[in-house]
Amino acid sequence: MMRLLDSFYARLSTIFLLLILALGAGCVAIAFNSAGHLFNDVEQLLNREYARSIASELGPLVAQGFSEERVRSAIHYMMVLNPMVEIYLLDDRGKILAYFLNPAEKIARDSVDLAPVKAFVETEGGNRVQGEDPRSTTRTKPFSAAELQMGAAHGYVYIILGGERYDASVRMIRDSYYLRAGLIAFLLAVLSTLIVGLSLFFLLTRRLKSLSDTVQGFERGELGRRVDARGRDELGALGRSFNQMATTIEADVEKLRLAERMRRDLIGNISHDLRSPLASIQGYLETMALKDPQLAPEERRQFLDISLRNASRLQKLVEELFELAKLDARQVQLAPEPVQLAELAQDVALKLAPQAEKAGVSLAVDRASDLPLVSCDIAMIERVLTNLIENALRFTPPAGSVRVELCSRDDSVQVTVADTGAGIDPEDLPHIFDRFYRADKSRDRSTGDSRNATEYGGPESTGYGGAGAGLGLAIARQIVELHGSALDVESRQGEGARFSFSLSARAIPVPA
Repeated sequence: MMRLLDSFYARLSTIFLLLILALGAGCVAIAFNSAGHLFNDVEQLLNREYARSIASELGPLVAQGFSEERVRSAIHYMMVLNPMVEIYLLDDRGKILAYFLNPAEKIARDSVDLAPVKAFVETEGGNRVQGEDPRSTTRTKPFSAAELQMGAAHGYVYIILGGERYDASVRMIRDSYYLRAGLIAFLLAVLSTLIVGLSLFFLLTRRLKSLSDTVQGFERGELGRRVDARGRDELGALGRSFNQMATTIEADVEKLRLAERMRRDLIGNISHDLRSPLASIQGYLETMALKDPQLAPEERRQFLDISLRNASRLQKLVEELFELAKLDARQVQLAPEPVQLAELAQDVALKLAPQAEKAGVSLAVDRASDLPLVSCDIAMIERVLTNLIENALRFTPPAGSVRVELCSRDDSVQVTVADTGAGIDPEDLPHIFDRFYRADKSRDRSTGDSRNATEYGGPESTGYGGAGAGLGLAIARQIVELHGSALDVESRQGEGARFSFSLSARAIPVPA
């Protein structure tokens, strides 16, 4: 029973049932009481002339003075003709002078209040009032009254409409027929109202039940569950709010899963990129320690160069990780100043010219003549240009070209680094700025020489990234976004890639 009442529908239905029962009982009580008052008023209105008729019959008997014997006999005869009434004869002070009852019956009072009697007589029954019942000390009843002259004395004929016999008959009938009829009508009304009400409640609470089931399913991990949010009422608004919340939570959970997956990949990639140079350095040092007497000076020098190169790359990787962590945490403070981008691009190109010459790739800077000064952090933008150009040189085949193009766009300067490499696969293009991402998913850095199979200083992977570890483009994008711009990429396979961003001449708002 308690589990049944746990549902909102059951509780609401129970409350509704109790209210209906209370309301029905109250309505029945009011109806019976009102019916009784109505019956009394109708009875008094129909019999307002009855006391005057009785007075005309009793007048000759008391014309010479009051005679209790003659009056009682006449009253008895009249009550036999109409057993529904009780007839009393009152003096001018309300004292009961004569009446007729069975020997076993007695009156409860010797006098009655004349105020209602006089009001009835003065209005000729128009004022419907109730008078005191001589058979009770507390009860009042409808009556009919008329003045009666008894010789020199003045009195009243006082008729109680609905005497004790009448009341007994009414109670018997009411307790049987009317009570049963009223009870049946009440039960039918309650039953029909209950059926209609519970049906309506079911229709109204069905949406709540659906919402509850959806929320419970969502709690169990069924994140795709949604509520039918039709309707403009509060339930519809609640359903729409839940759907929006569920969509947001589902997206956040997916982001958390993606972040967790990226975290695992990041840890794996960092472990690999740290382990490879360390293993290479360890391998060459162990070779030098074990075979030092047999090694030629040229071999010893080669091993030392490779170990130093790997140590340098390891240091650069650690620095990039530290730099990227600071950029992610927004712990880098910009130091903007007016900069001529063309000169900065030319300086970076001259710095990387030996690397381009070694790779057999031409490196050039194409700039417009009327470029405005831009506001930027010169060291950070130099890092961006360095990463983009190094990235382009790494993936451009010999006899290819890398161009740095600078042109004016309104009050900003657009920088584009374009190469003639193999381009980027469309499936890899959305992930090109993800850290440690490589288009070919290759982790092989070997030179092809069995002796140098673990060397970290061999040819780079063919995937786009920075310093061979997939961090350069991620760092470049973070720095560009820190300047309020965006780093975009365009590429088609076989046609190279173009990385571009814009810097404004307006001052950069530096975060506090």
